[in-house]
Amino acid sequence: MRPMPFLEKWIFLLLGIPLIGTYFYAFALGDLRRNTISFEYAFFGAFLLYAIACLWVLGTGDENPRRLFWIFALAAVTQAILTLTRPTLSDDMYRYVWDGRVQAQGISPYRYPPNAQQLSHLRDGEIYPFINRKNAVTVYPPGAEAAYALLWQMAPDSARWLQIVMALAGVAAGILLMRLLQELGRSPARALIYLWSPLLAYETAHAAHLDGLVLPLLVGTWWARVRERDGLVGILLGIATALKLYPALLLPFLWRPDHPKGRWQMPLAFLATLTVFYLPYTITSGGDVLGFLPLYLKESFNVSPLVSEMKNLLHVLGWRSWGNLTIIALGTIAIFAGWSILNPARDAETAIRRCILPIGILTLLSQNLFSWYMLWLLPLIAIFLTPTNKRAGIFAFPRLDAWTGWWLFCGLIALSYTFFIEWKPVPAAIYAQFLPLYAILLIDFLRTLLFKFNSLKPRAPTAETLPEA
Repeated sequence: MRPMPFLEKWIFLLLGIPLIGTYFYAFALGDLRRNTISFEYAFFGAFLLYAIACLWVLGTGDENPRRLFWIFALAAVTQAILTLTRPTLSDDMYRYVWDGRVQAQGISPYRYPPNAQQLSHLRDGEIYPFINRKNAVTVYPPGAEAAYALLWQMAPDSARWLQIVMALAGVAAGILLMRLLQELGRSPARALIYLWSPLLAYETAHAAHLDGLVLPLLVGTWWARVRERDGLVGILLGIATALKLYPALLLPFLWRPDHPKGRWQMPLAFLATLTVFYLPYTITSGGDVLGFLPLYLKESFNVSPLVSEMKNLLHVLGWRSWGNLTIIALGTIAIFAGWSILNPARDAETAIRRCILPIGILTLLSQNLFSWYMLWLLPLIAIFLTPTNKRAGIFAFPRLDAWTGWWLFCGLIALSYTFFIEWKPVPAAIYAQFLPLYAILLIDFLRTLLFKFNSLKPRAPTAETLPEA
């Protein structure tokens, strides 16, 4: 193992120690929801240090095993600190524990809401009081319910166990990402862009969101796509969809309809995997496995300026349901999906890059956008964030393109937690999140149009291109 250069050791010390300090500060705060402003200081202090580390990684292409070790080690330390905190930014994990408890009694989580009289004997003082929407059956798909049942059997009624599992899953995705980066000819050190993100740390190790389990499945899906393992792509994407539904949107963009085997292997494996998860719960629940989902899709949180203006326009047209925006979003994704199927990606990297289309559209047109919904974008950013030729010593600045906009957004979205201060949207926080993203996406779009326009312009003949007399 080659030794790290002296300067690199100082980089890890100067960035790593203060970064760990921000997480100890969050640990000392206790209830992060009641100390929202202080939590924001902790988060954005970590994001600033993380951003500097990203510039350093972009500026180096050398593969040093020691560097990779310290990247993963520091990620593990920050995650470990947050697993010791009481999850207060979200109460979703208490529903996970409750659903596991209900299933341990042989009862379908889709049959009764937590406050139903039939479940009164399962209530306690540690889990039940913190469950949200006690009057609604679960919103989670069968794959998630299977995970809750398994995790409950391993450590009954433990929210901390869920924090540990989600943190480990997030780090495991980083290990897979390192291998994927190598397959794509990129430095595995770029995994830092994913692993050191405070969004990843807080939403998995602290809040224990289910999305943590989805991350290694998605990175594994992209890796299988590079290896042209179409059946495995379908299986992994099917499991991810059974956990959280939204990964299904990636299938058309990863599909290989022009390949003799890939034409059928991927979609059939995907459907077979979903059937394995859905069929048992469909039978035990009496057929209803949607639960609270239809009502959840009508809720709104962190509504962007673009969505607000579209909502106003729909009102003028007489369409007053949030569902119309969902239809517009899914319809737009369907158009791009059709285009992708008719124009298959020339290689795996192009197919993986196209995954930004459904993710971006769903995010930009979402009327219910929580910060952990952006976790599935972090591995893609680690792959495609591109440095410019402008350097400052060992640091390289990213291009002002869409990937940089999404990278910045994955930090700024933590401002949505300010809504908890008075339990209402904060306009300044909304604009601070979305306006930089809109501006960067617009700049990138205009630059792309200009490039295409210039490439279509006829060139003046030169001496080399003039025909001979």
